[in-house]
Amino acid sequence: MIIPNVARLALNFDPNKLAADLATLAATDWQAHFNHEVYQGDWSAIALRAASNGHNAIYSDPSATHWADTELLQQCSYFQQILAGFTCPLLSVRLLRLAPGAMIKEHKDSGLGLALGEIRLHIVVSTNPKVECWIDGKSYHWAEGECWYADFGLTHSFINRGDTDRVHIVLDCRVNDWLLMQLNNAAPGIPQLSQTQPSDSVIALLEQMPKALRDELFQYHDRDEFIARFSVYLASINQHLAVQELTDIMRKHQREWLEKDIL
Repeated sequence: MIIPNVARLALNFDPNKLAADLATLAATDWQAHFNHEVYQGDWSAIALRAASNGHNAIYSDPSATHWADTELLQQCSYFQQILAGFTCPLLSVRLLRLAPGAMIKEHKDSGLGLALGEIRLHIVVSTNPKVECWIDGKSYHWAEGECWYADFGLTHSFINRGDTDRVHIVLDCRVNDWLLMQLNNAAPGIPQLSQTQPSDSVIALLEQMPKALRDELFQYHDRDEFIARFSVYLASINQHLAVQELTDIMRKHQREWLEKDIL
């Protein structure tokens, strides 16, 4: 059995009921995500299942052995119904909210994978057409009510360029026969071309940026430092390139970069 890196499970949920449960939660219930290094803007969470006696309810503790529903889950009847339908061991279950203008930077999640017996699923509660999901350099759109699997051991990022929240139920699941069946019946995700995909010419983008910033960039002689700073600039103008895409473009324009004393 070959499972795609990104796949939509044949599980569909009622967007209106999802929205109704979400509306029962107060603004004060949301907690800023603890991994401040990996995001910009407002990324916050609510624990629906948490490790017993854990130090942080929204932390998916890989060493935890006991998980329990939270009081906040008890006030969300449809969320309870959804979780009851997953005939596999559920570990951490969280609502993750990405506010307008926020970005989860490129990163990889360790400790997850079919080979390790634990995977992460996303159920889309609310989204908008300007939310970008990047996995392994490819862009996907996940719609409300859908349930998605992805290999989050691959490089991935999310950007909310819209003006409404993106909220997902994120489930960490132990793999069993039921879950393998769901994955086997899942439809492979089809990458889409991002409407905000930058120009293929990095030189053209450089020419658009303020001279002071351009001069700063050309002080970098380390490729990783240059890519990191350039990626921050792209985000500031509502554009995005995966690191691999930016590296590929740099190679394509190698002569131009050599002239600029970058390579």
